[in-house]
Amino acid sequence: MATAPDSAAPEGADRRSAGSGGGEAPGASGARPAGTVQIVDHALQVLKAIAEADRPRGVRELSRDLAISKSSVQRILASLEREGLAVADESTRKYVIGPAALTLAWKHTANSDLVGAASATASRIAAMTGETACVSTVVDGRRVTVYEAESPQPLRLITGVGRPYSLFSGATGRVLLSMLPSERLDHLVREHAATETGSGSDLLSRIDAARRQGYAISREEWIPGGCGVAVPIGTQGSVVAALSIYGPQARLTDERAAELVPLLRSAAAEITVRWRQPA
Repeated sequence: MATAPDSAAPEGADRRSAGSGGGEAPGASGARPAGTVQIVDHALQVLKAIAEADRPRGVRELSRDLAISKSSVQRILASLEREGLAVADESTRKYVIGPAALTLAWKHTANSDLVGAASATASRIAAMTGETACVSTVVDGRRVTVYEAESPQPLRLITGVGRPYSLFSGATGRVLLSMLPSERLDHLVREHAATETGSGSDLLSRIDAARRQGYAISREEWIPGGCGVAVPIGTQGSVVAALSIYGPQARLTDERAAELVPLLRSAAAEITVRWRQPA
């Protein structure tokens, strides 16, 4: 029976205060980037909010959480619903992500240089180790699996392609964080430390250890009984990527995890070469 972890709660959205006349103006949390279109920004915020939620969301709470007027949220949701990107429950009028999002996800997978470079190798690693192998990257300050080759074992761990998790729990998150530019890393650590127990210096110390070692191992950090081993694949432009395996701690013991690090490093190097080849 497959074991899948609960999704990490979405991080706080970028808030904007309502301006005069029912519009929205940039709030204290930061101005809207130059060259962007406000209504498009808002539509994307609403789409991401319903996509990342673990339950249907209504107009009122989306308006409150995103600091966008209810009338704007309602119009955005109507447009998303018309395009199949959102679906409303007829009785509650609360929204979930729509089936058209599957096409977007499929197109990304089909056209992704990283997925194309990593899929065959990750599938081989899953077959060789008997555990689930994943390729992950950072999206909006969270770790997201872009390719997953599931373990053939009856009891296995799966992450789910496209599902967001905290960067601050698990081996994969630490490896991804260790590859980020220092300014971005410091910003993410400060945000996390402000909302969670534990000091930023402790987090940075663990991330630095992953950077120095070139790998990270986690035990029951994001799911009870689950273990993970992760190594960096590399960086391409602004994209960082890691290769990981996940399994139950009964199989993925400390000794077994250590034995698998050289295999994962070799596989990651193979993926890196393919990823960096010109199309």
